[in-house]
Amino acid sequence: MQAIIPGLYASDPEPLPFAPALDVRAFLLQREPGNLLVYSTSELGSEAEAIEELGGISRQYLNHRHEAGFASEWVTSPLFVHEDEREAVAEKTAVDESFSARHTLDDDFEVVPTPGHTPGATAFLWSSAEHRVLLRATRSIWTTASGSRQCSTSATGPRTSRAWSSSGSSTSTCSCPGPRAAASRTTR
Repeated sequence: MQAIIPGLYASDPEPLPFAPALDVRAFLLQREPGNLLVYSTSELGSEAEAIEELGGISRQYLNHRHEAGFASEWVTSPLFVHEDEREAVAEKTAVDESFSARHTLDDDFEVVPTPGHTPGATAFLWSSAEHRVLLRATRSIWTTASGSRQCSTSATGPRTSRAWSSSGSSTSTCSCPGPRAAASRTTR
């Protein structure tokens, strides 16, 4: 697992079979009350040793039904999905619990239904001592105590990350090694 910021780890990117230019990744949130896995990849078992060294997985969350196609058989922790996604997800993997409303787990992980792409699409907001991280289907955004913002691929998206400076300019760079690495560019 790749350390993104303290307590946030990303799996290796896995190309989508129907769109090879896009990747899917899973994120492990290392937390005192128990680690959470947000999203999944079918190859997550290859990172089992690293995940166990980080404390394992106490719960798993999916953003929406399409991510069930990448659910790792290696993960045995309870899976949580929005009630509107439960039936479709259950066709591909076991669902342990569902939810239907916005709520907070352990005062640091907020589950935020964001219907649109699918009726039960959900975003997740994690607050650590140093950062706030918004995990949604195509991008993850986090802020630091100083107010700087970062953006990286989430469940699906191209292999890029973006950092904003206080001047409002942004720099886009490839954060994942591989044959599709791109050169840096600055935008406003």
